[in-house]
Amino acid sequence: RDPWLFPRCSEGHFYPIGGGACTRINRPSEHTIYPPLAEAYFLVVDRLSPGGARHKPLQVAGALLAAGTLLVLLRRGGARRAVYWAWCPAVPMEAVNNAHADMLAVAAAVLAFGVAGGRAWPAWRGTMLGGAIAVKLVPAVVLPGALSGSLSSGRAARGALWTTASATLVVAAAYLPYVLLSRGSVLGYLFGYVAEEGYDEAGARDRYGLLRLVLPDSWAVPAVLLVLAAVTFHVLRRGDPDRPWRGALVVTGTAFLLLTPGYPWYALLVVALVALDGRWEWLGVPLAGAVAYLAPEWGTYAYAAAAAAVLAGAGRT
Repeated sequence: RDPWLFPRCSEGHFYPIGGGACTRINRPSEHTIYPPLAEAYFLVVDRLSPGGARHKPLQVAGALLAAGTLLVLLRRGGARRAVYWAWCPAVPMEAVNNAHADMLAVAAAVLAFGVAGGRAWPAWRGTMLGGAIAVKLVPAVVLPGALSGSLSSGRAARGALWTTASATLVVAAAYLPYVLLSRGSVLGYLFGYVAEEGYDEAGARDRYGLLRLVLPDSWAVPAVLLVLAAVTFHVLRRGDPDRPWRGALVVTGTAFLLLTPGYPWYALLVVALVALDGRWEWLGVPLAGAVAYLAPEWGTYAYAAAAAAVLAGAGRT
């Protein structure tokens, strides 16, 4: 066993695994919450890493993915938009220093929109988005944006069908070995995580912070579902098929403002979509996530400021 990943319990505050041994892995008795392609990513990095490298290969991989994403953003929107990604402090902090696997999911999402713009290559877009979802489940909120305008014309509807089918096929293929081998535990600690973070019971933590300013706690979850359904329908009906990243940004950003998550690395997806679309007012969302993580008592106020910035910029074209 790697002595860094499985240190002696006397060396610090680690997680006991029995027999007097400890590990840095949190919840070692639970099946992983990470989807299949994230696990494959960890395995590949581990196999390619020299002994004793610890977390550094994951940081190098994060840096390479962030740089590759920047190149795609430059190709799609030019330097004036790509700068939102290149200069955002969340990128080096969360993608590189903290080496979150979210960076791989973000790279796949950017490839979905950045390599083939507009109506082109719907199957490619679905494949990349399916890959992103099979790395981290969060990019599922991007899918409605990829289907922008699909309710407005037959041609857009056919493209949406290809995109949805491709994404579904990739996710199903990735999860199939999990289903066959682990059956009921295929989702790992997901439901425990949802409860732990307060998503299943408004008021348990600081989730749904903005809604709880104006609604009773018991109304928060239904309100989230209602607002997200309305925003999604608007994007499907009125969204621009030639600029699907705009619809993706609206749905994703709205979801963050409604859920008020406390982990800033989730919002790397928002930063990438801002760099694709140029709507810089949404950058308050990742900033609010960082505030919620570092100073939870100020998180709701930070998300309120982010929402105000989005509303102030809503009239821009």
